[in-house]
Amino acid sequence: MYLRKFLLLLALAVSNSATADIVTIVDAIETVTSNISVPTSPNGRLMFRPCDSVCEENFIAVRLTPETTYYVHGDAVKFVDFRRQFFNLRRRGEGYALVSFNTKSKTATNIQIGS
Repeated sequence: MYLRKFLLLLALAVSNSATADIVTIVDAIETVTSNISVPTSPNGRLMFRPCDSVCEENFIAVRLTPETTYYVHGDAVKFVDFRRQFFNLRRRGEGYALVSFNTKSKTATNIQIGS
C-alpha cells in the first residue's frame, strides 16, 4: 500500500518536472580580448562580440555593477587593476576572456581574462 502511494507520488513529481521550462539565469561567453570594449568606470557598460576571432556578430552589452568580480589569470583583482591588465594583455597579443552575465538583467557577474 505504501509502496503504491510512493510510486504514484514519484510518477506525479517526475511528470510535473518534465513539463517545466528550462530557463538560463547566467550565461558565460568566451571570446578574445580584441572583441571586448572595457569601459572607463566600474559602473559602465562592457561590450563584446561572442566570437573567438574577427567576426561580424553583433555586440552584446552588459552593465557592470559593484557586485561584478574581475579575474586576471585566475586571481581576483579590482576594476582599476583589471582594466590595466586587460590593455597590457591586448598589447602583448591575443588573450581570451570569459564574460558571465545575468540573462534577465543583463548585468555582468564576473569577467575573467588570461592568455
